[in-house]
Amino acid sequence: MSWNVIIVDDSDIARQVIQASLAEVGFTCVAEYGCPARALDDLRKQRIATDIITTDFMMPAMDGLEFCSSVRRLSFYQGVPVVMISTRKNDDLLRRALAAGASDCLKKPFSLEELEARLQLCMQKARHAHQ
Repeated sequence: MSWNVIIVDDSDIARQVIQASLAEVGFTCVAEYGCPARALDDLRKQRIATDIITTDFMMPAMDGLEFCSSVRRLSFYQGVPVVMISTRKNDDLLRRALAAGASDCLKKPFSLEELEARLQLCMQKARHAHQ
């Protein structure tokens, strides 16, 4: 089974690595953005069918927390899991990410097994929440 994902990360290399990693575990990238503001603009204008959104934490102009909060205010995407992926993961970041509406937080570098398990768990939780 293939799932759709939107990737938001200001690093071209990180987006490529995340996209390749996600492809390894059955995800298809339907959109990728280096600029979270542009991603939000597109998400407001069109309904991109996605099962999950990944976002970096540290990005210029708008960080992952602000991006996640903004996504949560878009009715079409309210039930879509948002996973924050960051080089920094500590209790404070996790708390702030969850408060902003993130479904989970993953530390770079990550293993394919952890990536797949966490994303599938987020999607299962989202499906159960809407039943």
